[in-house]
Amino acid sequence: MRSFGGLGATSWTAAGPPLSAAQIGQLTADRPVPADPPRPIGEEDLPLLRALAEDGRATHTRLAELTGWSTPRVARRLAALEAAGSLSYDVDVLPELLGYELNATLWLQVDLARLHRVGEELGGHGECAFAAAISGRHNLMAVVICRDTPDFYRYLTTRLALVEGIAGYEISVRVRRLKQSASLVHRGRLIHPGLA
Repeated sequence: MRSFGGLGATSWTAAGPPLSAAQIGQLTADRPVPADPPRPIGEEDLPLLRALAEDGRATHTRLAELTGWSTPRVARRLAALEAAGSLSYDVDVLPELLGYELNATLWLQVDLARLHRVGEELGGHGECAFAAAISGRHNLMAVVICRDTPDFYRYLTTRLALVEGIAGYEISVRVRRLKQSASLVHRGRLIHPGLA
């Protein structure tokens, strides 16, 4: 029914501390500040967006081939869409390659009066990759990523146990991950679903 933190706002960060404001400033100093709210996308950009949907990692040269545009036009349109706040990027990382082997789904029963606060709190945990309000007996679902079983046990008994309003839970530990966000996992690598 509702995810907590918004798209990209509650990214999984257990692999390390998030960047400081100064570090972000260094990385984005030469970039325009995106418009807020984002400007609408026009018809003329649909070929570029279709090409990006096919492969978001494509080079400007490859995007030019797919759209029939020149490489400089592709670069200009990408920069304009970024500046308009209409285009942003997300990085999909396979946690196992960073040493995070345990992935679990938590189904939580939360008092309705505390549902939003609990969802926001869980969404802010570094171990939590995703949190959302759902329907049914369990009204909050969270995906948690940890290094191993002892790390997961520590999370359950320290961080999660301190969250007030959780009345019950069920846990499902994933033995093998087959997909993640918009990617499939194939031989230990993330691949585009169309390449499987």
